[in-house]
Amino acid sequence: MTAHLFNIAQHGLRRLKQEFRFKLNGWTVGAVMVGLFLFLPMAEVLWHLTSPAENWEHLRDTVLGRYLKGSIILVLGTAALSLFLGVSTAWLVACCEFPGRKFFEWVLVLPLAIPTYIAAYAYFDLLDRLTPLLIWVRTNVNPAAMTWLSDTMIYPVTIVVLSAVLYPYVYLVARAAFTRQNSQCIEAARTLGHGPQSTFWRVALPLARPAIVGGVALVIMETLNDYGAVKHFNVHTFTTGIFRTWLSMGDLQGALRLAACLMALILFLMVLEKWLRFGAKFHKNSQADRPFQRYSLGQAKAGLAIICCLLPLVIGFVLPLSRLAYWASLNAGRMLDSSFLKLTFNSVAVATAAGLATVGLALFLAYTARYFGSRTVGVTNRLAILGYAVPGAVIAMGILLVAGQVTQATGWVLTGSLTALVLAYIVRFLAVAWQPIDSGMERNCAQLNNASRSLGATASRSLFDVNVPLLRSSLVAAGLFVFVDTMKELPLTLILRPANFETLSTKTYDLVYQSQIPESSVPALCIILVSLLPVIWLNRQMRAPEK
Repeated sequence: MTAHLFNIAQHGLRRLKQEFRFKLNGWTVGAVMVGLFLFLPMAEVLWHLTSPAENWEHLRDTVLGRYLKGSIILVLGTAALSLFLGVSTAWLVACCEFPGRKFFEWVLVLPLAIPTYIAAYAYFDLLDRLTPLLIWVRTNVNPAAMTWLSDTMIYPVTIVVLSAVLYPYVYLVARAAFTRQNSQCIEAARTLGHGPQSTFWRVALPLARPAIVGGVALVIMETLNDYGAVKHFNVHTFTTGIFRTWLSMGDLQGALRLAACLMALILFLMVLEKWLRFGAKFHKNSQADRPFQRYSLGQAKAGLAIICCLLPLVIGFVLPLSRLAYWASLNAGRMLDSSFLKLTFNSVAVATAAGLATVGLALFLAYTARYFGSRTVGVTNRLAILGYAVPGAVIAMGILLVAGQVTQATGWVLTGSLTALVLAYIVRFLAVAWQPIDSGMERNCAQLNNASRSLGATASRSLFDVNVPLLRSSLVAAGLFVFVDTMKELPLTLILRPANFETLSTKTYDLVYQSQIPESSVPALCIILVSLLPVIWLNRQMRAPEK
């Protein structure tokens, strides 16, 4: 028995050594080093959970609770409202028939092109319109009640504005899930006498739960990342606290400790999301692509459906865009000059550089993990793409720490350079490029890679002759998404931009900070127009049936 176990152990050890020798090459070593390097800024911030900070006890006793309260209220409120808007509109356009359904199917995604801070600026006087109510409360009720009402109303106003532009994250995935669900399940529910409401709660919603949870997770991450909107509405969150502690109070260590707390909160939310999914995966059979007959709504219900779809579209897209367009028509003559052309060039140049670099690294990491079947590379890839779940302000602080260490070790000054800014964009948006590339590779290239390897082709030849041609659309999509996200990113750019380097997003913020909100509409509109094309393209891709 002992000899038999010894032989089994020897055989397993030989196979392990063979596998190790096969995977230990320049590709896998390079991928592991790149993945760990991209994770390093986040690891640097997490390390400060245990590092000493002189004023931490003061921050903990005075403002930490306020930041935690504001962040949790915004996250819960925005997630709940986005969930309601996204799921309800997705169910209506995917499974019900009513006038205007095809129109709403594609326009409901348009608010995704408007950054949260620009939507907040468009509603800059929303709280001012509540002034008569506050004056009446102060005069007829109690002055203290006015203060309480003013502080309380900030949260619902901010939640409505954020949800109105973030709900498409839930809408897109929910609509895709409802559209591609097994038609047999829907028809079986009908046969058993279930109406639209019962079918939704008992069949469609449980089947779509993993996708919906993923969409809500994106909404939560974007809410925690926001700086411009919460700063504008004077809501105290971790992001505003990091800026205030670092730039206003000059306490870098305290700001790092706050950033570490925020990252720990995000990691907890990520674990919670995985738990809510329960590892669920629902697979379709061969008849799943057969479309089912939509529920035809009566006149009254059709009217309600139109109102339900029209309301988030108006709040999240029509009103902000129309107000910005009106202000831009009044200020375009003064704003459109040579300096504006330089702003546009800076934004496009840095977004293009970040898009190309991020797509190149994402292709290298995804290809190496799949071609060589390396679990180690797979783990480091997962660490590297965590950046999308981390707010830009946190990543910026991590990049500054890494840049300081590089300067000490090599004398190469990265702080305040375009290199550090592009590197931060790569860390922040690597997941945006990695996901479509990895999915396309799994769908189109897995068997062909095995065939090319068996025919003696090198890894480089397989990459450029097999994978790149097949992944052309995925690479273009990944580059567009990174480009748009870079154009819209605000907190990371504010912290890491070089001296005298402005982009459209930072110029929009600076004008608002100087109380020139109508003037900020011109660069804000440029950001929206640049974002619209990729958003429409994404919508068309997700509407197309899977083959």
